[in-house]
Amino acid sequence: QQAARVSDFTAYMYLGEMIEYGWTDDIFIKPKNPQTEAYITGRFG
Repeated sequence: QQAARVSDFTAYMYLGEMIEYGWTDDIFIKPKNPQTEAYITGRFG
């Protein structure tokens, strides 16, 4: 959650591929990609 406090934009990458990029609030509150959501909620990591 530290990234949410210190950055305007966030990128989630997996195996060198950018999965999702956008405003940090959007990524952490309502991610568009299910893989991003799984990572943020701790179901994947």
